[in-house]
Amino acid sequence: MSKAQQTREKLLRQARLQFWANGYSNVSVRQIAKAAGVDVALISRHFGSKLGLFEASVEGAFSLLDTPPQNEAELVDLFVRVYAETPRNTNEPSAFRMLLTNAHDEEVGDRVRGLYDQSVQKLLRDILGVERAALFAAVLFGISLVEKSLLVDGIADPSSETYRIQLRHMMGAALEYQS
Repeated sequence: MSKAQQTREKLLRQARLQFWANGYSNVSVRQIAKAAGVDVALISRHFGSKLGLFEASVEGAFSLLDTPPQNEAELVDLFVRVYAETPRNTNEPSAFRMLLTNAHDEEVGDRVRGLYDQSVQKLLRDILGVERAALFAAVLFGISLVEKSLLVDGIADPSSETYRIQLRHMMGAALEYQS
């Protein structure tokens, strides 16, 4: 890998770590360049702008859907696995964390919501229909909010089998909805 490619990868890594955890508007290009150990001017050279760097950082954010599930059972299995295996209390970037921290951002919120809609929510709608897809998404984001932000007691440790059972139960309730 060339030095330019290494620099680009360092910048992308730091962009994912910082934009995805702290939000686009809360992070400067200087912070990213410093964390990557490179001159801030290299962001313009490789990505054109802060927005270009953010756009590059979200490419492939939902690669877990490259082989999409074909039915409800596969869909539930996929999201249980993803949620149970997502690292907690770490700086590792997570696509769902990126959504939660950036979907409301004035500058990139529309892009983030569009990316989510065209990747995750479209898949949910295709398999579940509009209403059940919305409820399923509410379960996915609701458990994140309850677990990480509100710190509500009663949600099992994410690495436990009990967590997987709880998550399956909530997803199953969303799937049982009949309009």
